[in-house]
Amino acid sequence: MTRGKFKVIGGVVLSTVMALGMSSLTTFSAYAATNHAVRHAIASPIHLTMVVYGSSLDQTTYQQRADMYTKLHPNVVITVKLLTGNYDQEVETMIAGGDAPDIMETSQDTSGLGVKGAISNLNSYIARAHMNLKQEFPGYVNQYKYKGAQYAIPDRGGYMIMYYNKKMFNAAHLAYPSPNWTWKQFLNDARKLTINKNGRTVQWGLSIDQWWPKYGSFVHEVGGHMLNARETQSLLNTAPVRNALIFYKQFMYKYAITPTPNEWANLGAGITADALFGQGKAALMPTGFWDIATFNKEHLDYGITTMPMQRKGGTTAVGTGLAVVSKTHYPQIAFNAIQYMTSAAGEMPIVTNKEDIPANAQTEKAYYNQTLKGLVAPQTWTMMKSEVFSPKVPPTWNQWQTLIGDALGQYFDNKLSYQKMATEVDQQSINTLAGVQ
Repeated sequence: MTRGKFKVIGGVVLSTVMALGMSSLTTFSAYAATNHAVRHAIASPIHLTMVVYGSSLDQTTYQQRADMYTKLHPNVVITVKLLTGNYDQEVETMIAGGDAPDIMETSQDTSGLGVKGAISNLNSYIARAHMNLKQEFPGYVNQYKYKGAQYAIPDRGGYMIMYYNKKMFNAAHLAYPSPNWTWKQFLNDARKLTINKNGRTVQWGLSIDQWWPKYGSFVHEVGGHMLNARETQSLLNTAPVRNALIFYKQFMYKYAITPTPNEWANLGAGITADALFGQGKAALMPTGFWDIATFNKEHLDYGITTMPMQRKGGTTAVGTGLAVVSKTHYPQIAFNAIQYMTSAAGEMPIVTNKEDIPANAQTEKAYYNQTLKGLVAPQTWTMMKSEVFSPKVPPTWNQWQTLIGDALGQYFDNKLSYQKMATEVDQQSINTLAGVQ
């Protein structure tokens, strides 16, 4: 409602009240109440739909945050819908069917959705709101950016950290890992913590799988990148990437500190890297903060430290952002809602509901105090945050991940040499990275 309309309506109401001869106090009360009613009658509520994925707790947390925005802006009502199938496909179906949401949760699919025009370039909205994304969300911004266009605001964060079993370190008379431990120290500890009996490994020094944020952290630590700056070509044949991925494979075969693909299969269905550590059968395991609640419930005696360092620190950022769907009828209002939900106040339900780490730097402090204090030393926490980096995420991320995942799977399974694997990926990636998913 414009300021001019407000004044006219107010004048009509006030004249009517005065004509009735009421006292000044009654007149003001009637004016306030009537004007409030008039404003709400004329400005009918705006209904926005926000789609997310994950668990029922995720839906509950997002809805709480949306309701907090509605409390500040009563004429904007946001309904959070949880999509439990193929998320990208379900969203595309909604858009094609004329039932497009207004806000959506995104992840590595952000640049692809942006290039296809499914979500909006937020640069102009960010500029008008005077937001400093790199200051508000350090380490996460580039994950949702492509060729200068910011397609989502970082929301829920996360990055690779190293869990360690204190009981196993104590039994081996080893000092707990320090925040600046090196690859050499990490490897020495993992070898000493691997225990074999009668030709069978009964305790693993390391529990690690082939998830891209994990090997990506090791690549980054030696100054390597999986893709070139334009995100059009694989760099697997460059020395830093080669050295990091060969070292990663040596965990399985040369040093035998973590299960090989065959050994993983023999451990049984459902035994993941997280489960192996959680069952007290491995001493070290890299993943995100999201395992804390599970390990606490299992009464595991564990600590958390940084990823081991080689040339420099490196911990891959993962997480989700919030984007404005291009077909919304209310783009500015949808952005305003996103801006609030990713603010320090808007992200607090993530902390209170004990979910993963919030991306906003201010809310991270509350997360540390409520979740990590006593578990992670302040200097370790500071170093962790300083090492977070956003990987290059091309629009054809899904195809790229299928290509690299299949190729590395064959390499780690001893079916391809590194050179052959890297050459094949380099050749195939030209076409894979050229299109739009």
